[in-house]
Amino acid sequence: MEAPSAVRSDPYWSASRRGGGKTMDFFVYQQAAFMNNIAAAVRLRRGVLSRPLVNEFHATAASFPAVRARHGRHFERAVRMPEPTFTILVDKLRTRLPSRGLSAELRTAMALRYLGGGSYLDICAAFGVATATMYNCLWEVLDAVNATASLDFSFMSGDPVWRRQTAQGFKRSRKTPFDYVLGAIDGRAVQQEQPLARDVPCVADYYSRKGFYALNMQAVCNVQYEFICMSCKSQESCHDSAAFTSTDLGAMLMNPRDATTMQLIQAGYCFVGDEAYAAGEVMAVPWLGSGGGNRWRDSYNYFLSSCRVHIEQAFGILVWRWGVFWRPLRVPFLKRPSLIRACFKLHNYCRRYACAEEASSPFEMDSIEGSVYFCESDSAQPGERGRRRDSERSHLRGRMTDRLAELGMSSPGVNPMYESDTFF
Repeated sequence: MEAPSAVRSDPYWSASRRGGGKTMDFFVYQQAAFMNNIAAAVRLRRGVLSRPLVNEFHATAASFPAVRARHGRHFERAVRMPEPTFTILVDKLRTRLPSRGLSAELRTAMALRYLGGGSYLDICAAFGVATATMYNCLWEVLDAVNATASLDFSFMSGDPVWRRQTAQGFKRSRKTPFDYVLGAIDGRAVQQEQPLARDVPCVADYYSRKGFYALNMQAVCNVQYEFICMSCKSQESCHDSAAFTSTDLGAMLMNPRDATTMQLIQAGYCFVGDEAYAAGEVMAVPWLGSGGGNRWRDSYNYFLSSCRVHIEQAFGILVWRWGVFWRPLRVPFLKRPSLIRACFKLHNYCRRYACAEEASSPFEMDSIEGSVYFCESDSAQPGERGRRRDSERSHLRGRMTDRLAELGMSSPGVNPMYESDTFF
């Protein structure tokens, strides 16, 4: 079949026929490149005949000394910890970070800056890296933090020495008659962007009654405001008591046949929580309604609250330091628990190595005029719950109330307005 006359008269067609088709291939390649340049020019709103941009963005990472000098006296504020503490952390993570490419100092500084509330745009501009590089460094550092044994949570419920020291710490700190408290427990809602349907079985399960999507996070802290245990694997629609039962610690404490739980019950040790948790032999919760008008129940609630306030203060310190909780989490859904766990471990690290500097930390005003998306996670009001937790039997709560009556310790400022001191 002969080519049309218009095509036969084309010099490129004739040349390709004579040269075996090579010229035609080169012509098609030139045409494709020309069309690509035009498409790029239109997309960038530039002239069609303008010279195409080549290597528009040059990502040249700065050295750590240059980044350190660029931040100046604000470096501690940027990484959320003093420089000596930062150096020790880098040494702990160095063996678990890639040896090629960016230095361990740069990777760690970028990750801490992001966790401290920095925007990825500002981080990329300050460190001279591309967005993908910044996020790769973030997850490398978070994985290193979660895999480092020296940063693990210190929870040794089976160690009698640890139990005795922890319980004495609560007693000395709050001047309470309870010398058998091992930790304060509470739950919080960590706000997040709406998870995708491909990531979760039911998106509605993560919608809070407070009007946002969140994860239900359970944590236990000691008297030094260090978290000894945490879990973030429940939906926000799950009640605190059910979320705690689904954790490893909750499953152990709710099983009276567990060996460790039996030791705690025999020794009289317990954890303190609010009214969202079920009363038990290792879980001390308050009497509802201020003790129903009973003086010693009211005193029990007061001293229990003085121990439980540690977990509220620990959450406050955590959010105050890590600004990533000041806005909804926008990282991939499956990586959000890993990021939250790393923040808790870094909080403990800062408590151990930088307690003396916290009183004069220069970033206490960062969250002014900003919303904090770290809220109480009780998913039902007391009147909405199906169980009357104040009516549940708890020998532990009764013994603790009896102890206050024997010592005659009333809550401060209480006048003798109670007519009945009997309790059951």
